[in-house]
Amino acid sequence: MTFDLSKLSAISAVQLMCVALVAGQDRVNPQADVMAHFSERVASYVALQKKVEGKLTAQKQTSNPEQIKAHVAELATGIRAARTDAKQGDIFNGASEQFRRIIQQDAKNRSVRDAFAAMQEVPKHTAPRVNAEYPEAAALATVPPLILERLQRLPEGLEYRFMGRDLILRDSKANLIVDILHEAVPTVGR
Repeated sequence: MTFDLSKLSAISAVQLMCVALVAGQDRVNPQADVMAHFSERVASYVALQKKVEGKLTAQKQTSNPEQIKAHVAELATGIRAARTDAKQGDIFNGASEQFRRIIQQDAKNRSVRDAFAAMQEVPKHTAPRVNAEYPEAAALATVPPLILERLQRLPEGLEYRFMGRDLILRDSKANLIVDILHEAVPTVGR
C-alpha cells in the first residue's frame, strides 16, 4: 500500500481548517455575551411590566397628580405581586463587574469632586431595596452622560440612577427599584 503524501497533507490541511473554523465559531466575546444576557433579563422585566400594565384600567390623559400617582401605585403593586421573590442581582447578575469597571474607569478620569457629586444628592440613610418604591423625597441622582454612553442602553421606562454608592435600575413608570448594584461607585482613594 502506498501513500501519496501530497494528498494526505492536503486532506490534513483541510481538516485543520475545518477544526479551526468550528473552534472559531465557539469563541464569543465574553463581555458582549455577559451584556447580551443582561439585556435579555431587562427585556424579560419590560415584558412583565407591559403585561401588568395591560391588565390595568387604561389611564386617560390627565394632569391631575392624584390620578397619576394612583396609576403609578397600581402598576407598582402589580409588578411587586408578579415579582414576589425578586432579589438583588436578579438583573445585574453576571454583568455586575463589568458595570463596576465602567464606573471605576470613569471615576479615574474625573476629579474626586466631580466623580462623587451626583452620588451626594441622595440621602445616605436611604438604603435601596429591590421592589421598593424609589423615595419620593429623594432627588433622582443622574448618571453622568459619559458613563451612560458606556453602559448598556435601556428601553423606555427603565433608567440607571445612583443612590449613594449604589447603582440602581429604576422603573420610572412604577417608581420601583428593579435591581441594585451594591457599591458600584468606588470609595475615595480606590
